[in-house]
Amino acid sequence: MALLMAKMSQLVRGEGGSKKELIDCAKAIALASEEVTRLAREVANQCTDKRMRTNLLQVCERIPTISTQLKILSTVKATMLGAQGSDEDQEATEMLVGNAQNLMQSVKETVRAAEAASIKIRTDSGHTLRWVRKRPWYL
Repeated sequence: MALLMAKMSQLVRGEGGSKKELIDCAKAIALASEEVTRLAREVANQCTDKRMRTNLLQVCERIPTISTQLKILSTVKATMLGAQGSDEDQEATEMLVGNAQNLMQSVKETVRAAEAASIKIRTDSGHTLRWVRKRPWYL
């Protein structure tokens, strides 16, 4: 999702690509968020601490709502492709980017809560999770 956000940032700044690519990128971000939600719920179901489980599920509930908004905004943006350079076009782009940023913020909070909840998963149940941070793309 971070790579998709970086691509969206490039497209918004006008560093190559078309508006159709921007819309496709927004839809790809929304699709990737569904996988995050699925994995977070799986971690929540295995967590033995009720408070952490509830917290994870509450944070996770925001993702589908914001994702749906992003899909709708990208569809609206698609209808405005003919009105290039108009104020409405610029406003739609800003709304699309703002919504994608809100989605990424919710995903970050979900990952943090899932990491905390994963500590409370019983290891004797056969389920083990190990958080391994990937090497950042900028290194």
